Amino acid sequence: MDGALGSLEEWGKVLERLQEWKNQRELDRHAPELVRLLRYRDNWRLREHALEAVTELSSCPQDLLQAVLDILVDDTLYHEVRVLAAEALRALMGREAPRAAGGAARIQPGTLERMRRILESPQPPILHQAIHRVLPTME
Repeated sequence: MDGALGSLEEWGKVLERLQEWKNQRELDRHAPELVRLLRYRDNWRLREHALEAVTELSSCPQDLLQAVLDILVDDTLYHEVRVLAAEALRALMGREAPRAAGGAARIQPGTLERMRRILESPQPPILHQAIHRVLPTME
């Protein structure tokens, strides 16, 4: 099933559609497609553009929140995308809508602990700084 974005292998068209949604302020309506992009491991451009788009959402569905968190704590991914995930998470958690809907309570058990372990491990300082910025919004 391809969804509203079509085949993700045609990434140029996907990016154009994503830009259209941003311009028309329709990103919230297409949150399931953003989740699809965040979970798609075969194109870094799509994932990065989806993370940037997430910062413009006015609401935060549970599966989208978890997809962003999964990127942040995945130590098999390059640190730049993990920093983008931390910034996206900070934007999402900083809004009133996620807090009113139970923000921190919606985070899977163990996620905060995994983030703290990243801080205790040898990682690029930029990743540590990004996590230090987002943790207060989640606790």
